Amino acid sequence: MGIKPRHCVIVFGGSFDPVHCGHVALVKHVSALFQPHEIRLLPAGKPWQKECLAADAMHRVKMLELAFHGELTIPLFIDQQEIQRALLGHATFSVETLQNLRRELGGDTAIVFVIGADQLMNLANWRDWQKLFDLAHVCAVARPGYCLDLADLPETVKTTWNNRTASIDQLKQSAAGNCFYYADLAWPISASAIRQELRMGACADSKNSAFGLVPPKVLDYIQQQHLYK
Repeated sequence: MGIKPRHCVIVFGGSFDPVHCGHVALVKHVSALFQPHEIRLLPAGKPWQKECLAADAMHRVKMLELAFHGELTIPLFIDQQEIQRALLGHATFSVETLQNLRRELGGDTAIVFVIGADQLMNLANWRDWQKLFDLAHVCAVARPGYCLDLADLPETVKTTWNNRTASIDQLKQSAAGNCFYYADLAWPISASAIRQELRMGACADSKNSAFGLVPPKVLDYIQQQHLYK
């Protein structure tokens, strides 16, 4: 008899301000790589490393629902715990989020926490960053316009990363503690550029418009709600 597959959950955090086609493509691609049992999307509440978000939580959650409706064949959940903490005035720290997920999902579940490769350069500044590996695996993926050479990482992060690097199969066979770097997901999509076009009132039919990088239902919602004006 073969070994029963370990339950695997992929966790994506982000501002999603707004969610765009790059987010959808990233989730679908990583899902194809890992073949998880479920996906968790974690819209940011009050991220400590960013200024105020442009759209409020209710709108960002609704845009996520519209963007991912019917896109995946596996269960997808929008986890609002970071938003709930923000409503109480608390900043968002990934270690707290993963602690909550570990308590909810149990000690045997393989949790894969996906971050942008650019965030690895600042990982040592995250609260209790080394505890992340006690709670989950960390998967870093390329971000648009950002080329990461792992040799350039800060020494403490580089040592930890090199010691914990493993294959996708190895990540799925254990609950936490390993890492994986995927460098082929650099879609040139910028949420800030999309917000800028919306603020300037650019035409969605323009040849060079960034609006084509937003799922149509999301763009309709943005325009109906007069977001990012």
